[in-house]
Amino acid sequence: MFKIMYPSQDATLYQSDPKVNTGLDEILQIGKQLSNSGTGGVFGLSRSLIKFDTTEISESLSRYNKSVNDCKFILKLYTTHAQELPVDYTIDVNVVAQNWTNGTGFINYQFPIDNGCSWSRPASGSTVFWSSSAADINFPIGSNFHINGSGSDPGQGGSWLYEKSPSSPTQGGTHFTESFSNRPSDLTIDVSDAVKLWISGSNGYIAPNHGFIIKFSDEDESSESVTGAIRFFSRESHTIYVPKLLMMFDNSSFETGSMSQIDLDSYAIHTTLKKSYKDDEISKIRIYGRNKYPQKSATNLFPVKTVNYLPSSSLYSILDAATDEIIIPYDNEYTKVSCDEKSNFISLDMSGLMPERYYRIEFKVKEGIFEEYISDKFFFKVTR
Repeated sequence: MFKIMYPSQDATLYQSDPKVNTGLDEILQIGKQLSNSGTGGVFGLSRSLIKFDTTEISESLSRYNKSVNDCKFILKLYTTHAQELPVDYTIDVNVVAQNWTNGTGFINYQFPIDNGCSWSRPASGSTVFWSSSAADINFPIGSNFHINGSGSDPGQGGSWLYEKSPSSPTQGGTHFTESFSNRPSDLTIDVSDAVKLWISGSNGYIAPNHGFIIKFSDEDESSESVTGAIRFFSRESHTIYVPKLLMMFDNSSFETGSMSQIDLDSYAIHTTLKKSYKDDEISKIRIYGRNKYPQKSATNLFPVKTVNYLPSSSLYSILDAATDEIIIPYDNEYTKVSCDEKSNFISLDMSGLMPERYYRIEFKVKEGIFEEYISDKFFFKVTR
């Protein structure tokens, strides 16, 4: 099962505009521009901050009777524009070490606003700068975490946690990477260990949730051979491509009772899918399969009303009906079709689907080398 969550805050930090807040920009940017003065060196770095509310995660764990160790968490950002990128580069996602304020600024606004985080400060009007490795931030005795800043520019550009002894780690969940080579720049990265650090802790220490900082890797930021920028859609973009945190866990079950499996050579399915659902519903959608040409039987049931089940390896996916963008992808562990003594079914949490849009369900029927997609008119709308 999938639970989709959206950011509570996001903003970009620009080295070239160190006091400007960008909390309401429709894009998040990471990248680097080199100096054009002929002397070499970096002219301007950009890094992005993003934060999700862990209260929503804790409530979901309680509702579904799961622990954070039962779940997988994927951070997903969609590219709106990328320019002058090298063939190979790496993006770092680190756990932010300090609280920060979203703010209401824009990078290109005529009158720059500084009421939130910026390259030089985590909060508005504060005399506190971002902490560097030289700063004194108190962590519990015995924890293996330290603060890292922005290298040669201490107190600027954000701060994040790292392990003091990475060669012999006792605590994890602070640093994640995704490498790119001749491929699209959308970010899809497993951040499960960070969420565990915020919810249940690591080695007895629970870190406060200040979100993630997303940037080029330290090596790429310092290399003069790596330039360019990636712009991602932000939570303010008013599109279906806003950043997401995907919470995934296996909530399936498979009990067939007295039913028989469908004839994979000739079958049909229909569902109990409604035309629309409220955006706070958690719905069970039943899937009834039957053979197109059933054999005669001595039962009292009409053959066309006999329910058959889909193979246990069958999966489902959710797509945006207007764009065919995959909202919930097929996954062999987390989108399995369930079954009970009545029929197959799936459970959908509508709260993660954007309201006032249409979606469609697609099924993948699998058994051995047999694999077939069913994309009939299984459409529904999510409403407020």
